[in-house]
Amino acid sequence: MSSTERMNSESEFLPGHSDQLQLLMRAVECARNGIVITDPSKTDNPIIYVNPAFSQLTGYAKEQIIGRNCRFLQRDDREQPAVKELREAIGKEVPITTILRNYRKNGSYFWNELTISPVKDEHGRVSNFVGVQNDVTARIDSEKRVQEFYSMISHELRTPLSSIHGALTAVEDGSAGRVNAQVMRLIRIAVDNSTRLMRLINDILDWKQLEAGKFKLTLASFDPQQAVASVVRELQATAEAKKVVLVPEILPHHDIFADQDRIVQILSNLSANAIKFSPPKGIVTIRLEAPASDTIRFTVTDHGPGIAAEQMDKLFVRFQQLDSSDTRKKGGSGLGLAICKAIVELHGGNIGVSSKVNEGSSFWFEIFS
Repeated sequence: MSSTERMNSESEFLPGHSDQLQLLMRAVECARNGIVITDPSKTDNPIIYVNPAFSQLTGYAKEQIIGRNCRFLQRDDREQPAVKELREAIGKEVPITTILRNYRKNGSYFWNELTISPVKDEHGRVSNFVGVQNDVTARIDSEKRVQEFYSMISHELRTPLSSIHGALTAVEDGSAGRVNAQVMRLIRIAVDNSTRLMRLINDILDWKQLEAGKFKLTLASFDPQQAVASVVRELQATAEAKKVVLVPEILPHHDIFADQDRIVQILSNLSANAIKFSPPKGIVTIRLEAPASDTIRFTVTDHGPGIAAEQMDKLFVRFQQLDSSDTRKKGGSGLGLAICKAIVELHGGNIGVSSKVNEGSSFWFEIFS
């Protein structure tokens, strides 16, 4: 079909100009979003059109809105940063999406997600502005409650728990004096569980920072063998308690440019998981090597139950457990591997796993320098 024939064919289904205007008007009138149109050629850029959804959102009748500037919705709350951003965008005749507090006719406030776009005429001049409003109060209030929850975790839980953990550790290592065997057994149970709780709290706070894009790396050049040694020291007692042998395997390597504390965090998480899922007398190997002149690779290998192929898609996903039942034997937040993946990717690296059921798993990650 030629282009002329195609145009003729399509024109049979295109409504006339007046029909198009009626269709657009019906669509705008029926939209659930509040929509206003203003006229910047008139004094104070007044509203010249408002759809029913806007009246429902604000509580004002159409005749109470037409001819007014949109600022009336902010009442005396006009020092908001978003209001200044709106003025600047309108002055520059550029589109903008922002969130600000608006007030209904009855005085109650709502959070308005507002998108303003300039409308240009056939000469490219701005003839109008169209504003689309959405009430996002429920979302903003939910985000506020989440923020308060994170603050509570950080200040009301982590601080006292750190003190409790420190006191228990002092008793465990003998710094606070000698205790009998029965008391020491209870102390060690308490130390283990307080350590678990602290790890959970730190995982939650780390994930919040990662989601918010506020997770920062402190990069420096160091010998990655130091990271392996640090993890072995940290987890040696845990491995011995599980009757698991922790074996560092250091192959020829070179320094890397990375955040050493975060590399230790990743390696510790992978190694702790390997110990957790290893059978008694099992071996967990932490391997360090340099597969290329610009690459350092860490691999943690266990000989535990392994991971079925259909379960692989749950790995590295937040709040996912391979066994998510209420009766699962192994604890965990479901955040550890997701955090590991995010930190590795912040370094520009890769992370992955190979596993066979009843043979074990090897979790690896690479950092490029």
